[in-house]
Amino acid sequence: MKSTKTIPLLFSLALTSCATLGGQTGAGEYLYVTNEGSNNLVVVDLQRSRTIKTVSVGEMPGGVALTRDGRHLYIANFTNTVTVVDTDTHQVVNTIPVGLGATGLVLTPDEHFLYVTNRSSHTVSVVDVAGGRTIKTIPVGLGPNWIDVTPDGRFVYVSNGSSSEVAVIQTADNTVLQKIKVGEMPTGISVSPNGRTVWVADYPRGVTIIDVETRNILKTVAVDSFPAGLVFSPDGRFAYVTNVSTNNISVVDTADYQVVHSIPVGKTPVEIKISRDGRFAYVLNEGSSDLSVVDLALRHVVQTVKVGVKPSGLAIRQP
Repeated sequence: MKSTKTIPLLFSLALTSCATLGGQTGAGEYLYVTNEGSNNLVVVDLQRSRTIKTVSVGEMPGGVALTRDGRHLYIANFTNTVTVVDTDTHQVVNTIPVGLGATGLVLTPDEHFLYVTNRSSHTVSVVDVAGGRTIKTIPVGLGPNWIDVTPDGRFVYVSNGSSSEVAVIQTADNTVLQKIKVGEMPTGISVSPNGRTVWVADYPRGVTIIDVETRNILKTVAVDSFPAGLVFSPDGRFAYVTNVSTNNISVVDTADYQVVHSIPVGKTPVEIKISRDGRFAYVLNEGSSDLSVVDLALRHVVQTVKVGVKPSGLAIRQP
């Protein structure tokens, strides 16, 4: 999961009303949104386009991580905890102390461990999922925010927004192997589905691509202004980057690193997720207080769901 606290804690959400999605999403799909201002989690049924539950969580909740079976949601609270929610009962089942300014988090592929960025203490907490407790704290660099893990679970990559670098954690011993200098203020970070590259959104208008094997920079791709959220299509053919200042998504062909499309969305787009079938993108827009549903084949917004202010974390549960 990629944190959204880099753009000065602007991204929590109070979801108030939903327009109909016209049956474009499948039955059993749910959208989970954290609300920083109201300290809760909103659950939206995408098929019926309505809120079905509001769950009180920790203070200033942000990044989220959902287990593969969709049964548990982990929420990073900026006030130094992780909330665990049972998504079947919508009950909080655990609260785990972590570092100062918990922001982003990611589960390892085997789901044995959770790595949490702590923006204020400049560390990453390693949480034993079964035990529900922090087992190690790793200094990583200044202002860690977004975070991702390789498909084999061997390495965790952390974007340090205040020190212009990416920290590489080796999960075998939870040590920092290397710090890679990137753009001025790295934000979103995502490992490609094949595990060969790491893509990092860099302020003011670039994406840095890192080779996982050599940890060298392969390429820098120019996108639009203030890239933030970054995600791949399920097949890895395209990378999608939200551009905060230009209110659009850049679509990058991963074969030749060319920007092939630009898709307008709402104002100040921050977080982005892709449906499992690769048909739709869901984009949180902080500035217009809404969520854009983008048909990726048509390359335009097919529905706008009105939401509250300051959207933050976003997860999709699909059957």
